Amino acid sequence: MEDGFKTVSIIGVGLIGGSLALALKEKKLTEKIIGYGRNKERLKKAFKLGIIDTYTDSLKEVCEAELIVLATPLGVFEKITSEMATYLKKDTVVTDVGSVKEEVVNKLERLMPKGVYFVGTHPIAGSDRTGFEYAKAQLFEGSKVIITPTKNTNRSALERVAKLWTKTGAQVEFMTPSEHDRIYALVSHLPHLVSFCLVNTVAEMDKKFIKYAGSGFKDTTRIAKSSPELWADIFAMNDKNVLQCLEIFAKKLEEVKQMLYRKEFEGVKKFIEESKKLRQELDL
Repeated sequence: MEDGFKTVSIIGVGLIGGSLALALKEKKLTEKIIGYGRNKERLKKAFKLGIIDTYTDSLKEVCEAELIVLATPLGVFEKITSEMATYLKKDTVVTDVGSVKEEVVNKLERLMPKGVYFVGTHPIAGSDRTGFEYAKAQLFEGSKVIITPTKNTNRSALERVAKLWTKTGAQVEFMTPSEHDRIYALVSHLPHLVSFCLVNTVAEMDKKFIKYAGSGFKDTTRIAKSSPELWADIFAMNDKNVLQCLEIFAKKLEEVKQMLYRKEFEGVKKFIEESKKLRQELDL
């Protein structure tokens, strides 16, 4: 296929991997999708639902594809890539959909055999729900996909991956892996951590109080239902940036805490107004 990929292997057929498979099928961007995962029964179900065209537990068979997508939790990227390295064929493109880029890109680039190319990507789309049962072909339409090339990235592979994402309906942007991790520590990783902390604060005070939660609490903590395995990996691999964000967040909490102690309610009002003004920019 001109500029495209005749066969695509997706390692980890979950929400993102499954949605990408459906998008590629709907837009006719590939002829065959191979699914790979640790649970054969789950793969069979994804096959029966028409999300993938075939499935395997053999990394050698995975490497028959022209494009291989890593869509598992971040923590197993390196292990899987190391295991399939001997089977990778010349001109194969390997990409990922992980939420951390610097450590992933640095490690996986080094594992690529000569003539095999890695391109790091991060689709800014998803849900607190996991599994291909919630996958949909339209998941990426209108969403950002961040692509993080380095000086080692093959230009042709980069263009092909960028074009593929664009054809799914996504808005592609490019940035360095380190810039990506700094930004998403602030606008994604920190909010998830805060959400987990908020729910655990209720648990520490009295778990029974959770039944009185209204829409505000539910909206704020929706992402606390996210995968523990996935998010533990993200925090581990972007810990420096997350810690920096946490320090600033703790400083903001302390500011409000002190204003409340001193009964400076006009200061609290101004604090909220500043927050509201910036948040409204997202809706423009």
